[in-house]
Amino acid sequence: MKKKINLGLLLLSSTLIAGDVNITKNLKSITIKDGDKKIKIERIQDTKHRLTSSFTKTSRECPPYCVQPMNIGKVKTIGELELLKYIKQMQDEDSNMLLIDARTRDWYAGGSIPGSINLPFTMLKKNSRYLPKILKLLGAEKIGTKWDFSRVPEMIIYSNGIWDAQATEAIKSLISLGCPEDKILYYRGGMQNWYILGLTTK
Repeated sequence: MKKKINLGLLLLSSTLIAGDVNITKNLKSITIKDGDKKIKIERIQDTKHRLTSSFTKTSRECPPYCVQPMNIGKVKTIGELELLKYIKQMQDEDSNMLLIDARTRDWYAGGSIPGSINLPFTMLKKNSRYLPKILKLLGAEKIGTKWDFSRVPEMIIYSNGIWDAQATEAIKSLISLGCPEDKILYYRGGMQNWYILGLTTK
């Protein structure tokens, strides 16, 4: 009888632990509005879950998939907890912030961070025919031959992670066009870290 009780307690305790995967000790999840949908961002609760997607790969050809620097000029690099804080702040009506997935559309279609918009880095290149329209949509204004970025919101930019240059290319393009570096935040971990932590995607 004692063995059965001990086995029952062991099974119960493992079930409780498996269902208690918080983001931090005091934060289980955040709920945001993404378009017309409400999305709860949390970690996968199954403690035995393993990645099976292409994000399980450790090695890719370099170039183009080379390890990216921690810092790009004076742009601030952030991690997951800071990003979650900003995503929550973006829900405020007076928020002036954008979360930008700088990957090409095929990558974006495979899953992205809730609250993000897709702005492929290719559209921010100087020779892109979309560039003037994109910059105007962001709030930039053409004055003579230069762009005024004073009304552009703060932008958090990410791509696949530390092995992917799509975000860094987007950031470099914006800086070269005159965007102040303090208007940009770089989530270097990107989708790789987001998936490793088992966080919700859309």
